[in-house]
Amino acid sequence: MKKLLTYFTIATVAVTSALTIARAQETVEEEVLAAQKRFYQAYESCDAEAMEPLVTDDMMYLHSTGGLQNNKTELLESLTPDCFIEVLRVDVDSVRIYGDAAVLFGDLHFKGKDTPKVQAKLRASQIFVKQDGRWLFASNSSMEPVPLDTSIRLAEQQ
Repeated sequence: MKKLLTYFTIATVAVTSALTIARAQETVEEEVLAAQKRFYQAYESCDAEAMEPLVTDDMMYLHSTGGLQNNKTELLESLTPDCFIEVLRVDVDSVRIYGDAAVLFGDLHFKGKDTPKVQAKLRASQIFVKQDGRWLFASNSSMEPVPLDTSIRLAEQQ
C-alpha cells in the first residue's frame, strides 16, 4: 500500500508539473502575440512614437520587395504622417519559444490606401526577443510564395 501511495504521489507531481509548464508556455505565447499585435497596430497607423518602445535598436525588417530597414532609426523614419497603409497585419499560425526568443510564422496581409493594385498576401517569419521583461520586435522576413514551376530563378537555371 505504501508503494502504491508513493507511485500515486509521484504521478500526481509529474502531471501537475507538466500542466504548470504547459500553462506557462501558453502565457509566454500570449505575451509574444500581444507584442506582435502592438507592433503591427503601430506600423499600420505609421505611429513612430508608439513603435519606438516596441522594437530592438538593431532590428531588421526585410520586405518581400527586397528592401531592408536595418535598424530602429530606419524603421521609425519610414513611418511618416502621410501614411499610405490601409491594412498591415500578420495572422500567426505557428509560434516557437526558445527562452528569451520567439519565432513566429504567419500570413502577412498588406494593402495600400486608395491603391487597389498595391496589396499582397505574403508569408512572414518574425523574431521577438525578451529584453528587460518586455517582448520586442527584432526581425521580419516576408516573401511571396510561388509555385516552383513559376519561379523566375528556376526558369533561369534551365
